[in-house]
Amino acid sequence: MGSQSLSFPGTLMTWGLVFLGSVLAQSCWRDTPCTGPQAPAFSGEWESNMFSPETRTVGPKAVFKLGTGEGTPLDSVSLTSAQSSVYYDFGIEVGGVVTIQYSVLSTSGGGSLGIAFTEAKNWIGPVSDSSSGILSRKDDALHTDFSSQGNYTYVMPVEQLRGGFRYLTLFIEGDTSEVAINDISLELSFQPTWSNLRAYQGYFHSSDDVLNKIWYSGAYTIQTNALHPKTGRAWPAPESQWANNGDIGVGDTINTDGAKRDRTVWPGDMGVAIPAAFYSTGDFESVKNSLTTLYNAQESNGLLPFAGPPLLARNSDTYHMWTMIGTYNYVLYSGDVDFIRGLWAKYVSAMTFLTNQLDSSLGILNINGYTEDWGRFFVTNTLASAQMLYYRTLITGAALATWVGDTTGASSTWLEAAAKFREAINTNLWDEAQGAFFDGIEARDTGLHPQDGNALALLFGVVNDTSDQAQAISSALTKNWTPIGAESPELTGEISTFVSSFEIQGHFLVRQTERALDLIRRSWGWYLNNANGTQSTMIEGYLTDGSFGYRHDAGYGEDYSYTSHSHGWATGPVTALTEYVVGLSITGLAGSTWRIAPQFGDLTHAEGGFMTSLGKYQVRWTKNDDDTFTLVYGVPVGTSGVLVLPVSNSGKKYKVTVDGRDVTVTHGMSIQAEGSRQLYITEGTGGQHRIEIS
Repeated sequence: MGSQSLSFPGTLMTWGLVFLGSVLAQSCWRDTPCTGPQAPAFSGEWESNMFSPETRTVGPKAVFKLGTGEGTPLDSVSLTSAQSSVYYDFGIEVGGVVTIQYSVLSTSGGGSLGIAFTEAKNWIGPVSDSSSGILSRKDDALHTDFSSQGNYTYVMPVEQLRGGFRYLTLFIEGDTSEVAINDISLELSFQPTWSNLRAYQGYFHSSDDVLNKIWYSGAYTIQTNALHPKTGRAWPAPESQWANNGDIGVGDTINTDGAKRDRTVWPGDMGVAIPAAFYSTGDFESVKNSLTTLYNAQESNGLLPFAGPPLLARNSDTYHMWTMIGTYNYVLYSGDVDFIRGLWAKYVSAMTFLTNQLDSSLGILNINGYTEDWGRFFVTNTLASAQMLYYRTLITGAALATWVGDTTGASSTWLEAAAKFREAINTNLWDEAQGAFFDGIEARDTGLHPQDGNALALLFGVVNDTSDQAQAISSALTKNWTPIGAESPELTGEISTFVSSFEIQGHFLVRQTERALDLIRRSWGWYLNNANGTQSTMIEGYLTDGSFGYRHDAGYGEDYSYTSHSHGWATGPVTALTEYVVGLSITGLAGSTWRIAPQFGDLTHAEGGFMTSLGKYQVRWTKNDDDTFTLVYGVPVGTSGVLVLPVSNSGKKYKVTVDGRDVTVTHGMSIQAEGSRQLYITEGTGGQHRIEIS
């Protein structure tokens, strides 16, 4: 189709203007070079949904008396023996180095000012929520001493910066004293290479304000997880309090699992966070450094680490494969083929490590000895999720082999292996009676049908997305739903936003649009609107009773406060809303090819976009009450793609107009989809275009 000059109101900047190199160093974290974007790639009304602050130095929004909750003016806070504690609310998740200016008005001998932190309102008080990793003790509080009247300035030691919190409690201890708090400020430490923390390279906007805020809470979560590699969590942990001066990898910025904790590179988390980062912040630099760090820690037998340094946990096949899949995602989005070319020998070694674990009698993996996983119970040797991951690893590995110009035949070998492996999965693990996969061969006796393995089967194409089998899995997954999210049968009593991130994408993939939107709203919407949460980020997980004690009985030592309230593995809605609701995704290196396949659900409007090294990608659609709609898209000239457009219900005739010209529709150009809706499929070209379906 020909190109037409069309405008997207409110959008600014081109690729060449966005990445202008280094800017004023003092606007970034300490002495970190500013290599991030200077301005947002898309400006418009959607920016009102952003949680990211406009400056790197921020202050609290309100202050309250501890115990009564009574509010008090920020400029007249005084602590005495009678009112010894207050707490400050920063309004959103924040993290960094706190500076407190205070005056000791009187003291009978001296004392100290205590400072404690928490992400959730539940743990406001003189003891911080847990982050150190030593679950036998609490994080306690920091203290600054005074011995006489006068003016004091306390600056938090950088090694004890607090990575994630919303609430800060101040309290006095010691002899009878009166202390006036003159000012509290926070130097934000996350996204260290960005001078403009609101310079997102992607955006999303729709007719549903809840979905809009959910998308931006995911984007902000990704931001708070991007750290300077010298500010990770220290391990081993100190004997008391906490330390965030761990050396966790290479470069000036790195993608980690969480803001408060673990502040460490975890490959499984990146399975969700890498696509979400691409569609929102556009932060490739942090992702590349995380992957480089993981490959630097590869063992001689090809095994990649379960977690990055300094923790350097081992023996996980699933997280080994998440690193390999993450490598594909990074190269796809960035177009940085030189990256994988330089690591190709390591990558092939990692694939060989997996191949050596194939059970020749069954044709599937036996992960005995490498069963560490995301925190679920009941990990078995033929774990379903591991099989789904291996299938995806073979498919994505074949693509990487083609991109690097491998001459050994790896691409065809891995594709052939994937086809046989897919068949073996279905032969060994499919339960026709329940319409879902068993959790492993061992689960034929227990009857466990996991959320993770079945969601990944949909997402990774282990079943055909147009098949009855795919519809059966999507339906079976809803049996786990509660009013506030999907319970994981493999982690009973708990809701994993990690696994649910795959489930929502699986529902979208089989075109169960309203089902996917329902789960996003009931899970992520529930947390975002929870008055006890951060109301700005995405939580690691929670219990089906609505409490925040994720994994309290599965490794977290019954410490409910240890839960991370800003966790990148929860950011699946960012990817889902962009790829499936807006319908925009890339299928070739850096967007050389793309796909536009919007899904409407109960929405009347959606739009979104992102940047790659080739330029700007953007889609906007508006649906009318009679199911007619208009879609406008703009992609770089020289690229090409496929459009899959929902055109009518119940076989009704429809008309397609492209750039003002009627298009002849033939039977071969459309297919029947779930819900009796036809899909019009056509090729698309670069430039800006307008399509009307009536």
